[in-house]
Amino acid sequence: MADLEADLVIALRRAMHYLTRDDLARICNADPVQICEAVSSLLERGYRIEEIPGEGYRLIDLPEIIDDVSIKTLLRAEFIGREILTFRSVTSTNDVAFALGRSGAINGTVVVADEQKRGRGRLGRSWHSPAGCGLWFSILLRPDLSLPDSSTISLASALAVAETLVEEFGIRAEIKWPNDVVVNGRKICGILTEAECVGERVEFVVVGIGINVLNTKDDFPPEITSATSVMIESGVRASRGRLLSRVLEKFEREYMRLCNDGFSSIRPRLIGITTVLGKMVRIRSGSKEIEGMALDIDHSGSLLVRTENGVTLRITVGEVVRVE
Repeated sequence: MADLEADLVIALRRAMHYLTRDDLARICNADPVQICEAVSSLLERGYRIEEIPGEGYRLIDLPEIIDDVSIKTLLRAEFIGREILTFRSVTSTNDVAFALGRSGAINGTVVVADEQKRGRGRLGRSWHSPAGCGLWFSILLRPDLSLPDSSTISLASALAVAETLVEEFGIRAEIKWPNDVVVNGRKICGILTEAECVGERVEFVVVGIGINVLNTKDDFPPEITSATSVMIESGVRASRGRLLSRVLEKFEREYMRLCNDGFSSIRPRLIGITTVLGKMVRIRSGSKEIEGMALDIDHSGSLLVRTENGVTLRITVGEVVRVE
């Protein structure tokens, strides 16, 4: 039914006039009874479809909720989102995607939730993921990359989100290495990439992305003082479904560049919007702490930092804080 509903919505979105049940049955390769059932199902889920006797149906608007049908009708990607699973609430979309990866789900499967009960960020931190506010989703990938090379997927993800926010809303989004997207120093997106490996062979990678979209300042808990959202920064009440589709399309392009042409194909653009380069930084990794000047991102995606004694270190993981 979901595929028929998606085909029906696509047909109505493309139509320049009302479409009858017979028109839709022919376009969707279904019978009129199935069309009636699909329209009823869509109406129950919040799709605004107008029917005029003798003329047919017209799509007025998509629902505010994010569901697999609305995403499929908006998404123009080759393989990302071929399979989409949407949930009202989950512990974490990465948890769901990881289980799907182990059970053989296809490359490009996307898991989306309106709410995460235990959303996770990097370094074991929690990610505030309330219902109705943001985009909380994970992408399952089966890359033909080595384990070291697969780490650059996080950077490609951050680039895709940052550039989408710039293009869609004019927001001056930047990347805080390795995988946070910030606006005016406040986090608007966090990314958690996890891999299942056998030795050095990558079985699959799960990219978890959380974007604050409709959050107001009052939606963030008091302890979260450095977060922002698309609505706070742009004043626009963005459609989460449309934004998700644009991010997935952009991510697919950057991911394919990464797989086909290597990290060097996206590195110049990444360097151009990375906030810490040329700045004094402090990097914490476990119990270790390093301070120095962030010089560059090398061809493996690592951060190059020159310490006070003139030694240049290659940083592959850690929490980066600017030293004022």
